[in-house]
Amino acid sequence: MDIKERYKVAREKYFAMNPQAAREIDSVSKAVIEAAGMTVDEYREQARAAAFVKAAGARGIEVDEFVIELVADSPEQAQTWRMDRHRKIASSLGIEWDDYKQLNRIVE
Repeated sequence: MDIKERYKVAREKYFAMNPQAAREIDSVSKAVIEAAGMTVDEYREQARAAAFVKAAGARGIEVDEFVIELVADSPEQAQTWRMDRHRKIASSLGIEWDDYKQLNRIVE
């Protein structure tokens, strides 16, 4: 499962576990949404994404970690995904993996 798929599955799981949040988003009238210059689908997608980010923040964790917590099948899979995320960050920053691990106190 790639990162986009994990995010999609995590958001679906979050809203299945929090149907009230989904109902609040879905209850906004079509007229209000269209007056804002969006389609209903665009609005709902943006509102769900924002609610998901807010839920992660309310837990005091980053969205990436929230996704991992919701979707990983095991602690080992969660740790693999975390390390993959760190490797991508190190690469994007142009930092050697060993240096990045040392800077961030990561032990594999």
